[in-house]
Amino acid sequence: MVRPCLRQRESATRLNWFEEKKMERFKLDPQELKKIESSRIAMGVYQFVDGRLVMLAASRGFSEMYGQTPAQRLKEAGTGLFRYIHPDDLAYIQNQLLAFASGKAAVFKAIYRIKTPIDEDYAVVQAQGKHRLQRGHETIVIWFAKESSQRLAQFFRDDEASEPVLKQKPMRQYYDVLTGLPSTSYFYELADAGTKRMFKEGKRPVVLAFNLIGFRQFNRQYSYSEGNQLLIAFADLLRRTFTNENCARFDEDNFYAYTSENNLDARLRKLLQQARTINHGQSLCVRIGVYDEANLTYEDIKSVCDYAMLACNRDRKQVGSHIAYFEKDSKHEIEFEDYILSNFDQALKEGWIEPYYQPIVRILNGQTGNWEALARWRDPESGTLRDEQFIPILDRANVLYRLDLYMIERVIADLQKLKQRGCDDIAISINLFSSEFEQFNMAEAISRKFKESGLSPELLVIEITNDIRTLDSEKIKQQMEIFEQNGFSVWVDNFGEGYSSIGIMKQSFPITCIKFDASFMNDADQKRSKVVLKKMIEMAEELGIDTVVEGVENADQLLVLREIGCSAVQGYYFGLPKSFEEAYRDWIVGPNANVERLEESNYYNVMGMLSLDRPSFKQEIQDPSLSFEEDDPIFEKYFKGTPIGLLEYRDGKMYYVRGNEGYTQYLISCGSVTMKEMEEDPFNTELKAIGPQYLVDVKEWIKEEYWHDHRTKWHFSVHSFPNNLYVEGYQRIISRNPNTGAFAMVDVLTSYNANQVYHKKARNDLGVLVNFNLNTDQYRDMPMPYLIVTPVYRKGKPVDMQYVYVNQAYADVIGQTREKLLSSRMSKFTTEKDFPYWMREFAKTAETRKLQTGIFKNQCGHWYEYVVAPASVPDAYSLVLINIDKQKQSELELEKKQQTNKEIIQLSERLNVKNSKLETAIADALGTLGRDIGADRFYLMETDQRFAKNTYEWVRHGIASAQAKQQYVNITSDGHGLKKGELAALESMVLTDPDEIKAKFPDIIASYTDYEVKNLMFAAFYEGGAIKGFVVAENFDADLNIDFKNLIELTADFLGAKIIGRNLELQRDTDVLTGLNDRHPYLAKVKRYQQAEASQGIGVVYCDLNGLKETNDQQGHPAGDALLIKAGNFLSENFDHRFVYRVGGDEFVILDDENTRLDFLKKCHDFARKLTQPDTPSISIGVEWCADSHKLEEAINSADRKMQEAKNEYYKKHKRYR
Repeated sequence: MVRPCLRQRESATRLNWFEEKKMERFKLDPQELKKIESSRIAMGVYQFVDGRLVMLAASRGFSEMYGQTPAQRLKEAGTGLFRYIHPDDLAYIQNQLLAFASGKAAVFKAIYRIKTPIDEDYAVVQAQGKHRLQRGHETIVIWFAKESSQRLAQFFRDDEASEPVLKQKPMRQYYDVLTGLPSTSYFYELADAGTKRMFKEGKRPVVLAFNLIGFRQFNRQYSYSEGNQLLIAFADLLRRTFTNENCARFDEDNFYAYTSENNLDARLRKLLQQARTINHGQSLCVRIGVYDEANLTYEDIKSVCDYAMLACNRDRKQVGSHIAYFEKDSKHEIEFEDYILSNFDQALKEGWIEPYYQPIVRILNGQTGNWEALARWRDPESGTLRDEQFIPILDRANVLYRLDLYMIERVIADLQKLKQRGCDDIAISINLFSSEFEQFNMAEAISRKFKESGLSPELLVIEITNDIRTLDSEKIKQQMEIFEQNGFSVWVDNFGEGYSSIGIMKQSFPITCIKFDASFMNDADQKRSKVVLKKMIEMAEELGIDTVVEGVENADQLLVLREIGCSAVQGYYFGLPKSFEEAYRDWIVGPNANVERLEESNYYNVMGMLSLDRPSFKQEIQDPSLSFEEDDPIFEKYFKGTPIGLLEYRDGKMYYVRGNEGYTQYLISCGSVTMKEMEEDPFNTELKAIGPQYLVDVKEWIKEEYWHDHRTKWHFSVHSFPNNLYVEGYQRIISRNPNTGAFAMVDVLTSYNANQVYHKKARNDLGVLVNFNLNTDQYRDMPMPYLIVTPVYRKGKPVDMQYVYVNQAYADVIGQTREKLLSSRMSKFTTEKDFPYWMREFAKTAETRKLQTGIFKNQCGHWYEYVVAPASVPDAYSLVLINIDKQKQSELELEKKQQTNKEIIQLSERLNVKNSKLETAIADALGTLGRDIGADRFYLMETDQRFAKNTYEWVRHGIASAQAKQQYVNITSDGHGLKKGELAALESMVLTDPDEIKAKFPDIIASYTDYEVKNLMFAAFYEGGAIKGFVVAENFDADLNIDFKNLIELTADFLGAKIIGRNLELQRDTDVLTGLNDRHPYLAKVKRYQQAEASQGIGVVYCDLNGLKETNDQQGHPAGDALLIKAGNFLSENFDHRFVYRVGGDEFVILDDENTRLDFLKKCHDFARKLTQPDTPSISIGVEWCADSHKLEEAINSADRKMQEAKNEYYKKHKRYR
């Protein structure tokens, strides 16, 4: 085999040489090493091995620049070659040197700043490098000259202090400019070579992914400059832990590393501990994903990195630092996500996604005036997908706004159908994620679409998810205000789920309704959930906000919600989500239709917003003669607070609408209703057992007040019931239904026959009337925990505290009832750790008689701000606790969300469709993007920097293609268009002046006869500093809210990378001379079959071209090249071109993995026969059939031996030319 010629200095030849030699480490001769180390000239000798630069020797002069010996310099260089270089020069020098070392740059000359351990300030270093061939190995020698710090000004002007003097653009970015860590593509090379080396050395490699939790919010809170400092600090931590070339920064706050599995957990725990203190303590929590050796295949290092990041991001709700390992079962998540993102555009285009509707039912009447639109993905092959399956994926990809804009159009169409059919009573709500407001101006877009439809904004409700902890709340508020200004109602959705914040109610957001998440209905601790939900609904009522609870599945849940005062409900109990036509048929015109008329809404709104626990009319009915005995067991058993109910008088009958727990128990006790009746007819429960005088009084009130005086007032009345129950209370009419003529009234009980209620049977002795005060316990409903305690003394010293008073909020915190706490000692219900703390705080208050304040964390992990003060009761003290979990969490938790380019994501999806041809992928990508931006034409031109040709084009329907006319376009003419040199320096432009477009691109414009170019955006893509092509979009919709300059630049980057990558793959895998597959794909194919689980048969033919050397020497190398080309063509004609590999100078191998053994041997027989015919190349061959592909290498060696035997036979008949 002929070794490649090292006299050729072309980068491609040099790179091939490195590929063959990259695993061989060169050792200098001892005498030569000694000579170098004793030299006073500052120089270093290096070798490019496994994709990285390794120092072989350091001279005495070079080592003294660092205050070290040659041995010390060599040892330190092993952990980092680029240490001590100025941070602003680091990435530039790294990229320049690696480009030179890898053969992509012919020379290395650089000037940079350095501060070694012996320097007080930065000094200037001039460096120059050359390649040298030593005993068949290529080495690199770099000479250094160090200047004094006084000469800095000669090399760096003040306005250029942060830029290196030499600004040659390297052929490739090897290092991240900010952190100095390897770039993405370079890390793939390093990790691929490094992990293979670890396997060879018997080590177990792992790949790690790192993400800083909440980095985006960190930038927003502290500035992007501070964020960059944190990234640099974290990069330094990774560099110290894994060495510089073993880690990388891919984008924003995503880092990667590879290392051995040895003692991995301990090293990662140490890293997480150190991460807390980096950047002067201004740091973030870190999550780490581990792809370990058990899953490691390394066929595709990029996929391995993706899997590591998948593990890293698996539990995004975990806010603390943590480590997660990749599991094979997780791969289907990536596959499903890829499916959604790859088919999203088609789903929108084909209408696979459609709105399904579910009714929102008012709890007072069981009628619906609102539907919620839920997205359903009806794939023709995969079936129906629910919104929760694909919406999180679209949200993470920052394209969810496109789905919701599409849904708005579908909802508008359905609302117009309702209007055409005579129904104006249904409003439809659509869901928006709060994150969408950072992706797109949703409020403006939706308002514009709805205005264009001509529909009333009252028919659309905007539901926004309540997850705004670390998003730009001010921006979200502005979007809400735009909705409000345009007449839309704004609701908060999924309140109570995940990270919902109660702050949305206190920050003056223009919301009219809160939808509580279904988790309140499904929570295992139903009692606790009921208490929390009740308090939340009370708070909303006081703020004038309606409430809806989701997830209602049975009548029991409905009754509980009616009791605690919820306005409306939603869930499977009222119907599954349905398509528009099904919903219209069943809920509007069908036999079970129950639509709330628009004119009735105000009537039910008045009733729905009435608080049953703290009604606004309390002061009007307080009576100082009423008293309350706290130890009354009957009251505590049956009436939890003031019994208040809401009734409806209709057609001479009274119906129960809703009431609190005490009122509901009262109705059951007096026999007016039964629990079964309320379950069977929760929206229309008639009160059957009712005092006859009561209905007479109500009729009289309606006649006098509503129709004559138009002013209602409170009425005190005493009524008897058929079961001998006597009740006193106050009643008042509050509203009238204009459609049915019904009247709503509130009923407040003040006293009742206690014995009758307690025993639930008639008694001759009616007992004593038990009265109770409406406002006896002023702290009972205070949402903050409150208590009063008094000391328990022993020998004159306080040893404990006894509860004198506790409110319900404190009882909930302790997890006990108020009854059990009162008169008990505090130590009984306080942990051993917390009790001494509170005793000290109470002692301080007793001593100083002043307030004591502080912050306290209880055993359950909740944070409270507290105030301890002397109570009005002698020798007693009060304690108020204010929960500050939210504030503490905002300090410890930050939003974690990767930022992806929202405009370019679909382009990436199109270009990365698996198994898609490049031409198809680019055409599809141009078409998708062209349609989205409303362009007339979108095309890609490849260029030699003067002339360009249109290689890919998309045109809007109705526009003629200009591709045939644009195959030889002059784009840099001296007389017109871009000036010489202007194109090379041009990156992008957006032009909106037709005259300017004609001036800059006259030859392109001349190609069109069917339309005028009104605007144009242009961006070029490069390879090695030279322009290789550009992307152009014409007549795009300039009114779209898009950063067009950024969009076209990203488009050019993506498409250019694809085209250049395709060209590089062809160059890498194709023999330049013969056009056959070269050694690289040959070795990859052999390895693939050796490692495959399944085995198969493969035919092997080893070929050697006879007489090549004789031809080269006698006729010259062009004749030899022609002979090689002829041989390659001959082999391709007789065997499939895909199977033929040129593996050396005159050697070829055929690997046939498609034909059967008999077919393969027949081909070989025919081929051998053709070799005897005139004017065919003389080739010695060896044939072997490999029945087991795991033993392919043995079969190749056998074929090689047979070929050598055939060659020996050839030279028996022909003169061997030496």
